[in-house]
Amino acid sequence: MFRTRSEIVPPAPATRPLFPDSGFKARVEEFFAPDGPWLIKQTFERREAEWMTGILGGYFPSLPRVLDYRRNEWGQIKTMLGTSPGESLPEYCQRVGPLPVSIACVLIWRLAAELEALESWMPEAAERIDPLMCQLGLWQQEFLHLFVDRFAQGTSSKRGVDLPSQLLKLCGFLLNGSMNPAIDNSVAVGVPSSLLTPLRQLQHTGKSPLTLKQLKGVLLVATADVTRGIRGTNLMSQLIVNPRWYPKTVSRENQEPLYRKDPAGNHLSMVRLSRFLAHRNKLNPSEITLLLSQLEEVAALVPEEGLSLDPQHIFLQLPSQRETVNDTKFLDARLDSFPEFSIALQSCSGCLTTARSPVVFREAPTPDTAYVDLRGKLDDQLGRLSQTLQDGTFSLSGYDMGSASEKALPGLFSCYLGVPPPDKKALKSLKSAVGQTLSSTPTSTPLPQLDLPFPAFNSQPKANLPHEPMKMILITAGSGGTGKSTVARLIYELANFENRDDVAMFDCDALGNRDFQKISPEKIESMPIDNVDTMRRLVETAMERKLVLADLPASCQDVLARDLNPDIIQSLRADEGLHWLPIHLLTAKAAAVPAINQWRTAVFGECPSVIVVSMKDGPVTSDMLEEIARPQDIILRMPVLDQSLASALDASSSSWADILDGKAGDAHRMFSNPLVKRQLRFKRKECEDALFPLLRLIVNNQQQSTPDE
Repeated sequence: MFRTRSEIVPPAPATRPLFPDSGFKARVEEFFAPDGPWLIKQTFERREAEWMTGILGGYFPSLPRVLDYRRNEWGQIKTMLGTSPGESLPEYCQRVGPLPVSIACVLIWRLAAELEALESWMPEAAERIDPLMCQLGLWQQEFLHLFVDRFAQGTSSKRGVDLPSQLLKLCGFLLNGSMNPAIDNSVAVGVPSSLLTPLRQLQHTGKSPLTLKQLKGVLLVATADVTRGIRGTNLMSQLIVNPRWYPKTVSRENQEPLYRKDPAGNHLSMVRLSRFLAHRNKLNPSEITLLLSQLEEVAALVPEEGLSLDPQHIFLQLPSQRETVNDTKFLDARLDSFPEFSIALQSCSGCLTTARSPVVFREAPTPDTAYVDLRGKLDDQLGRLSQTLQDGTFSLSGYDMGSASEKALPGLFSCYLGVPPPDKKALKSLKSAVGQTLSSTPTSTPLPQLDLPFPAFNSQPKANLPHEPMKMILITAGSGGTGKSTVARLIYELANFENRDDVAMFDCDALGNRDFQKISPEKIESMPIDNVDTMRRLVETAMERKLVLADLPASCQDVLARDLNPDIIQSLRADEGLHWLPIHLLTAKAAAVPAINQWRTAVFGECPSVIVVSMKDGPVTSDMLEEIARPQDIILRMPVLDQSLASALDASSSSWADILDGKAGDAHRMFSNPLVKRQLRFKRKECEDALFPLLRLIVNNQQQSTPDE
């Protein structure tokens, strides 16, 4: 075993130190026991650290985790921090060299997002975070992780830290592969201009031109430039990296065994629960019920000293084959949809990262009390795990930090776990309810409400779950000839709208050129945009909890603006829960960017939108994308479609699937050519991959509204 950070010492009994008159400097000790975990003890003057009492219970994966807070008679504050092994930034940069742009941007973006949440919740704590003191490690044993595990030392001189400048400097270190923030010319070639410009300005002025929120947006745009549609999928997938980028950490010689109720079959694919949660955000109530019931059975097989219900130690055994480690379609499935779903548990004996787990280590509820190691305590861990599965603690795919009330922390990156431990009587009731749910047949009588000390989850059978789909209107908007109707037709086909009764579709072209409606006149209604009741009809239909897809004609902005404006859009969202999702086509035409900006100014305002980048008129430059892309938008890049093939598809009254299945008749002589059919089949798959983030949003919303069979 080798050391990667400062000297590791065993915890020593408290002794009265002698402080020089010039002031007290915080003392830091790192240590770990043979069976883990890794801990840091920091000592401060009381006047510098009184604010720490308020951070007990707050959890941020990339920031220091305070386990307890103790005062002594000498005017000191001693705090214990849970941490994990990592490699210092200078050592990592020297050993690994420059990081790819996408990995560096996502690492900095995640740290910036958590710092923004901490700053809004407790500014005093954010002032004590120095991003340049970061370490590189592995989070949940799978994701490359940039984290800060201790508070900065010193007194008031550290206050008012310029976080955007430090984060931008840190980004320069990772891109350069050295502790020099000045971007080398050979590296600058691959850095998008949206990020390169502030990096150059930092180099000349020493200060970031961006705020923390603006920096997050720039990092997202830069990531989207070097990847395909990253903001519509999961950012965390970028951090599942090749072992070449792994940091050096303290390692154990032997891998801990897996414990499972039944032997794993060859047809089962295994994935950590943490990977599943990072993609799915949260589990629904029926999935939580199923997971907890199986955990109780398998936990009996694990030695008590090694029992951990942290998601990194829970493996899902799913009856499906993964194509790649980042197979997002595989991760989209619901646990209760698998007929042979089971789990395996890994022992946490010797694991050095357990002190960072909100499930396995319970922080002290008040100052001057001790934290609790919950390893081996099944009932206590079940209570905390059920909370994290519902509040999104491990769900790191969102972008909206939102706002919080009372003790709830903002966003998906953090949670507040300052709750008393569950008592055994409540957990016995929970076990009884779980067993009854899985063994009994569905009835119309609801189960009794359990008086649980942790946030309760719905343990109703699947058939009785409440279904509340999102009220949403998808609307194609933009200038003519950009491919709006083509995108609407693809959504109709790939999302299987033909067989759905909870979707309403409208072709709003007033001139009779209804490219969208003609593929399915029975399902798609013609409703010209110049009809005074058109917008009212769309809203009325969406309020009935039907997903609305409307294909607008070109140059109808003035007509739409008579009924809608940004204030009305925002009011409908805030008061009625009605979400508008405009779909804009961005092409190389000079009018494309002004048209999108005008739509936002006159109608949609700051609501999220889908930007579909189309190469039909030539390559779209990164400058054009930067001008309109915002952090809340989804960026999708469509494949290039042969012009003659695109024209034939537009002229046809059949869907792509009907053409490929030979059901289109003699719609166009081109489609009888076997080469064209094969080209069309490959293009359809490329379009499905490109639109997948949007399709996933639509399908997930439909799943909420459709009872399971």
